[in-house]
Amino acid sequence: MQACSYIEIAKETPRKRGVLIPKDELLKHLNGIPLYRSMYLYDESAVDFADANNNSLRNFYGTRAIDNILIDIDREQNTDDFTLRKCQAIVYQLNTELDLPQHAFRIYFSGSGYHIVIPNSVFNFQPHEDLPFTVKQTMMKLFPEIDSMVYMRTGLYRVAHTINRKTGLYKVPLTFSECMFGKWQDIHDLAKTSRIEFPYEQLIGDGELEDHVITEVNMTRKMGKVMEPKKIATCVQTMYDIGPQQGSRHTTLLRMVSHYRRNGIPSRAAKAAILEWNDGNLNEQEVIMQVEYGYNKGYKYGCNDELMKKHCSPKCIHYKRKDYNVDVMTAADMQKDLSDRLTTDFTGRSYNFAKMLGSDRDCSFYPGDLVTIFGPTGSSKTTLAHNIALGYNHNTDEIDLDAQIPTLYLSLELAGWYMHRRSLQIAADKPKEYVSEHYRELYPKVKDLVSHINVQTVAPTLEQIQMKITELQPSMVIVDYIDLVATPASVRGEYEQIKHISHGLSNMAVNLDIIIIQVSQVSRDYSRNEVLDLYAGKGSGAIENASRKVIGLNGQADSHQKEVQILKNTDGELFNTKVEWSPSFRLRRSTYGE
Repeated sequence: MQACSYIEIAKETPRKRGVLIPKDELLKHLNGIPLYRSMYLYDESAVDFADANNNSLRNFYGTRAIDNILIDIDREQNTDDFTLRKCQAIVYQLNTELDLPQHAFRIYFSGSGYHIVIPNSVFNFQPHEDLPFTVKQTMMKLFPEIDSMVYMRTGLYRVAHTINRKTGLYKVPLTFSECMFGKWQDIHDLAKTSRIEFPYEQLIGDGELEDHVITEVNMTRKMGKVMEPKKIATCVQTMYDIGPQQGSRHTTLLRMVSHYRRNGIPSRAAKAAILEWNDGNLNEQEVIMQVEYGYNKGYKYGCNDELMKKHCSPKCIHYKRKDYNVDVMTAADMQKDLSDRLTTDFTGRSYNFAKMLGSDRDCSFYPGDLVTIFGPTGSSKTTLAHNIALGYNHNTDEIDLDAQIPTLYLSLELAGWYMHRRSLQIAADKPKEYVSEHYRELYPKVKDLVSHINVQTVAPTLEQIQMKITELQPSMVIVDYIDLVATPASVRGEYEQIKHISHGLSNMAVNLDIIIIQVSQVSRDYSRNEVLDLYAGKGSGAIENASRKVIGLNGQADSHQKEVQILKNTDGELFNTKVEWSPSFRLRRSTYGE
């Protein structure tokens, strides 16, 4: 087996990755800029793979090794005091409950949160293709509350003594006493410089936690966040999640088999899924026979089946809306809904618009929100919607992959090829002329930045929009423009049409639990007077009543200067931000006039 002596590094930002160097050359790259290194070590085969794949290890499934295991304690939205206490609790667990001596781990302030580094000699993880899964399962069993993303196959973390530009503080090592008995203010003071003079001592491990290593990797292992189709047959998904229950295992199995058969899943795939669900409860041969029996008989179980009804959920696309009692909720019902909402992880399903504008105000899009963008002709409404779809950070002038969510873009005014060219322009920060000339070689470079968007250009009805959402399961839908959505012949007049569309989209956002952004023109009077307020949209009254958030975009076609105005923000704040249009269709935050 080849020695794993290479690490991947990224300079300035994790996006600028793809450089593999011998691990012993890492110190040569400490030159005052942010620096990141890979969690895992690689051999020569990974170097060859990266050379042949545009310096990317995304699809490298070969052997990985590990030298240090990092525990990432992210600050997230917590206070600095809480984050330190969380770190102290894990250090206490390591040192006192797991009997790991102080010379077998090191604590760092990461520039915002904390890192705890443990040498592999404590665990003795062996090089393997499945090492990332083994490490993740082991660490998450020991510390369920930590951030697991660093353990993914391509995980990176900040190198010590380099700066975190978001906070202006360095990642610095801490002594045991500084962490356990110091205050966060003192630690932040230490991190104002790189602390390169820290008196390091070699970390020494002797297999102290080797017994905690999970060697068996589940065949359906999960490495990152997965956007599950939770709105389709939620009853069946609930049955699968809770596993076999004594007294109903066979009946539950047949209902899941029926669901798989009706949705075109081959019996072999159904057997694999049911065996994983079974988890050794029923005899495997019996499970296989039951699956084949269900496929041969072709049983179908509907919403009125007693077992299906037991696990029914209003969020399911098959839920019978004729049961209006669902709208009558007791205080206990609402308390449960509130608890569910406040404890739900909206990662990959929400969009922090204020953060992307560089504001500390409260303005995020959540599932269930209808967001309206309106403005006069030439104010760059479509450009703003496109920037949001691509996760463009107007303040830092970069595409934020973490902000991107699966999006269905209904471009009812612009052709698909035109929208794609704009996507390439925004992603690569290039003008039209450059993209038109270099589109072939440009697309592979930015493919990962644009592939989360599906575009439809045929004007649909509200019913067709809902069917497409059910099919594609996006987290966000952009309708550009709502004036072009088809309405029934019985809905006449501009106001009634806008009302029909806006309220239909609002109900769709709530019932399907997704974000919907609708783009609209302003009324002629407002356009002529060059004034923008909450009531400027076409069909005034219909739009602002149906929308949770209303965003006005003011500016003229002959000027690059625009202003984003948050005119309505249910459960949030109102504010304005100036932006500047660029030839790459990026709306960069601007300070003109300030």
